[in-house]
Amino acid sequence: RRRQAPPRRQAPEDRREKVTATSRALRVVGGGLAGIIFCLESGCGSGAPQRAPTSAAPPQPAQSTPSPSSPFKENSLSSSSFSSEAYERLRARAWDPTRRFKALFKAEVSPKVGAIGRGYLSVWWNGAARTLDWRASAPIAGSGRGGFLRNGTNDGARPFPGKLSSSDLISCILGVPDAPLLPSASVDRQGRVTEMSFPGGEVVKLQPGEGVPRRLEANGPDGRAVLTLEAYSSWPEGEEVPPL
Repeated sequence: RRRQAPPRRQAPEDRREKVTATSRALRVVGGGLAGIIFCLESGCGSGAPQRAPTSAAPPQPAQSTPSPSSPFKENSLSSSSFSSEAYERLRARAWDPTRRFKALFKAEVSPKVGAIGRGYLSVWWNGAARTLDWRASAPIAGSGRGGFLRNGTNDGARPFPGKLSSSDLISCILGVPDAPLLPSASVDRQGRVTEMSFPGGEVVKLQPGEGVPRRLEANGPDGRAVLTLEAYSSWPEGEEVPPL
């Protein structure tokens, strides 16, 4: 009977290949198990947030520190004080009893009813008498050719139709009312008046200038008037106002 051949011994190379493959499989399985255990412990498998290690110190509450004072608020307060002081200086200069000036404005009046009037308005201010004489190159919205205004009264013919009193009109021409700073007046950082509101609903916007405003725009229930400065100079003593 034919004898069976003994089994072939494995070569050392074959044994190394099996050992290596087995070791690789164990490493893969071991890494996978470690990843699963880590995920279960950290909560990533269930979607729960990860827990911080128990050895970590609890977060310290934020200490409340006093907020610094707002520089904007401080600047606003100082600007308001500065504007008030500057306003008083400009007011005293504008209403100085020794002041005399004359000025020429280009005028345009748009009444609510009627045609637009255009022309030139000349004014002469006498600080001692507190009067303003005015002359118009042509009747502006039917207001006449000239007249005078006295501060503190409602006498005299006014150059524009509307409800502004003589004192109000003089305040607009001079650029500042003869009164302390009120909420009805707006001033810039230099204390110059940029807007005035009056009880009758009139609002006058001013573009400040040297001596008198460069531009005045009055809007009210009766219409709109715009004055644009063309010339300004002192009014010498003895120079007469042109007759009507």
